[in-house]
Order: sequence, then C-alpha cells, then structure tokens
Amino acid sequence: MAFTDKTEKGFETIIVNWLVDQNGYEQGTNDDYNKEYTVDETRLFRFLNDTQPREMAKLGVNNS
Repeated sequence: MAFTDKTEKGFETIIVNWLVDQNGYEQGTNDDYNKEYTVDETRLFRFLNDTQPREMAKLGVNNS
C-alpha cells in the first residue's frame, strides 16, 4: 500500500481503516453522536440492550 497522503487527515484515514478492517471496530457516523451528552447513543444503547436487557426493560428506555 502506497502512502501518499501525508496530511493528518490521511493518517487518520489509515488508522480508522485499520481499526475497522483488522480489528472489528464499527465506524460511527456524526448522526449517531449526541453533542449535548457527548456520547454515541446508537452504540451505547445497542450495548446496553445486548448486555442488560432486563434492566433496560425496567427503566423503560426503549419505550420513549
């Protein structure tokens, strides 16, 4: 792989691609990020629902 983009953005792209392609990371989008609470809500709630479904049901988070 030839590395021709020597800007910070080019380096960032290489890191993100490596994390996604080689390590199973999921790249988020700006729409998933809540600036007010500084959290990726999509991935947070997916994680909570997958790992603590009973607690999430008790809180009624998925109903709102």
